[in-house]
Amino acid sequence: MDSTLPQTASTVLINVSLAWVAGVLASRLWLMKHTVAWQKAAVRLLSPAMLAGLVACAVGILLSLWSESSAMGDVPWLSAWPACKEMLTSTHYGHAGVAAAVLLTVAMLAHWALRQSGNGMRYVGSIGVLLLLVFAARVTIGHAFEQGFLSVALLVEWLHLLCMSLWAGIVFVAGWLVVPRMLASELAPSLERAAFLKSMSNWAAAALVGILATGAYNSYRVLASPRDLLDADYGHVLGFKLCFVLVSIALGGFNKFFGLPAALSQTSSAEKANRGLRMVVTVLRIESVALLLVIAAAAVLTNSAPPSA
Repeated sequence: MDSTLPQTASTVLINVSLAWVAGVLASRLWLMKHTVAWQKAAVRLLSPAMLAGLVACAVGILLSLWSESSAMGDVPWLSAWPACKEMLTSTHYGHAGVAAAVLLTVAMLAHWALRQSGNGMRYVGSIGVLLLLVFAARVTIGHAFEQGFLSVALLVEWLHLLCMSLWAGIVFVAGWLVVPRMLASELAPSLERAAFLKSMSNWAAAALVGILATGAYNSYRVLASPRDLLDADYGHVLGFKLCFVLVSIALGGFNKFFGLPAALSQTSSAEKANRGLRMVVTVLRIESVALLLVIAAAAVLTNSAPPSA
């Protein structure tokens, strides 16, 4: 493994913040027509949450550029400015990082200009397009770019990052931001509760299908044989990542088939339905920890050479 701690930490920050922004954007779409108290409370929280995610991602990209300069120039981290200037102007890595930082800055300006609730679709559309371009800039600095700018490998990597960010972001934002507002405001299941929870479940399931398909292709591309999972450090980290992906899938499945039906039951008492909703929140938060470990493992893999190299 050839990644350094600052490189890995900055990649984790970028990936977590991208996931957070994706989750906030999805929630903003589902809460486009907010009419009840918990929806209004959630929307008020989503605005600063989006800005925090965009700022954190920009900071992570700047830190990654600095850390990569230090590693490539073989200089101390605090003395990397000359190497960083050279990298920004003369390397593909630097150009992609600058493009991502500029796109995030534009996204912050779009957020400021369109953050009012009356600009719902324009807000989601504008931030969504900019976020897709940030994902594109990110994957061009990965191993898949070696296959070419228009290669299947790069497209699959872009889809994998998009689906992973969406899945993790939905879990983060729903478990820590939106569903607790629902629990604090509603005494019984409502149409608004059902609409949000069903959108959350369906989108997460669709993202998971994309993750499994693109992840299978990526594993086939970077591993020479299944034995690499046992013999290579890269394979060990990939195996760790896959284990926690399975844990997250199991937790998501539990919520889908047990937690959500209990939270949305019209035949049970309001107290039992809210108990089911509390269970949904607890499982989402445990799942968010598992996904953080998945993202950390993915950051190590991003900064390391695969066995096929």
